Amino acid sequence: MIAEAPRKRILFVDDETSIRLTLPPVLEQAGFEVQIAESVPDAMFEINSHPFDVLISDLNISEEGDGFLVTGAMHQIQPECITFILTGYPAFETALQAIHSHVDDYLVKPVEIEALVRKVRDKLAKRPQENFRSKDLASLLREYVGALDSGEAETKKPRTRTREPAVRQFMGRLIEALEKKCATLDRTTLRVATRFGRMRKRQRFSSTMLAAEFNSLEEEIYKLVRNNLEMMNTGVLLSDLRRLHSAMSQLLVKATEGLCGRGER
Repeated sequence: MIAEAPRKRILFVDDETSIRLTLPPVLEQAGFEVQIAESVPDAMFEINSHPFDVLISDLNISEEGDGFLVTGAMHQIQPECITFILTGYPAFETALQAIHSHVDDYLVKPVEIEALVRKVRDKLAKRPQENFRSKDLASLLREYVGALDSGEAETKKPRTRTREPAVRQFMGRLIEALEKKCATLDRTTLRVATRFGRMRKRQRFSSTMLAAEFNSLEEEIYKLVRNNLEMMNTGVLLSDLRRLHSAMSQLLVKATEGLCGRGER
């Protein structure tokens, strides 16, 4: 059985209730997955939290022209996303052309439904089918650890002890946590961190040395992201990095407990 292709995701931004109640359902009936935002802050949150294929934003949301703030943010954070501006002023086309790098097309209110769906589909069809920004942080780290295991990354020796079996187990649990996208780490992962701390205690690490090792490992991951940014899914990268920092903080606390003789045994 052939799995269905995932539906294209649209972020629809408009402060008018009547429009939010009419256009998004039509787009969903046409086969799209639609997320609605009714303000600029709501739109910014969605752009920083989830990947989208298409953005349709009203020109004037709460202030005149602030739809450009939304399209500009989308262009910066998810440059592969197709952007549309909804406007009631056709003469504004000239200004839109001046910022063509941030807006792919515009739609004039009242929007003709068939034209809207056709424009969205046409733009998606013209977009390159292969999305090079497809990796999230977990998949990037899994590939990197796999390359270390196979010796392919021998020329990229990290400053931390990434090749140690204990560190590999530690990294594996971190990757699994990122894949699950959980804010709080599970007890098994935290126990791994505690055992890691006890191991460093036997190696006569101080708490300062342990903290420095964690900081070095996190910096190594950030460097890996910078070196592979062209392959990253920028739509979820910010959220992934936040989860990484939170996870590393939780792991350091548990590792320190193990180092100091506390925590589960």
